[in-house]
Amino acid sequence: MKVGYPNLPPGISKIAIGILTRNSAGNQAVTGLGFAPKVISFFGYSSVSATDIQSRGFDNVASHYCIYKFGGTEPQYSSAVRSIVVGPDTSNFIRGFVASMDADGFTITWDLTGIATADVIYLAMR
Repeated sequence: MKVGYPNLPPGISKIAIGILTRNSAGNQAVTGLGFAPKVISFFGYSSVSATDIQSRGFDNVASHYCIYKFGGTEPQYSSAVRSIVVGPDTSNFIRGFVASMDADGFTITWDLTGIATADVIYLAMR
């Protein structure tokens, strides 16, 4: 699902909002945005804790950052090398970062420990 907006704040020429899901390691290409983003914000959660956003992050390829918690529990952690971290506990989680901004979207590189699924809402901007 992707949505475009005609009236944007100064400095932002295009915006796309979408949803993605991932439960395995490797690269995931997200296409169909119609532009190469400059920065992407992520809000991640898992079906274990579907009512609680577990991960809030951003990425511009040069910088990856997020704050996250496992399974909707405290405490909160931070990462300066991943923009998405989601999982029910410290033994089962999936992490991702943007490896490239592409002509029509972006590519996320994921790594997986144990079993976990990330449901992610993204906001891509140019």
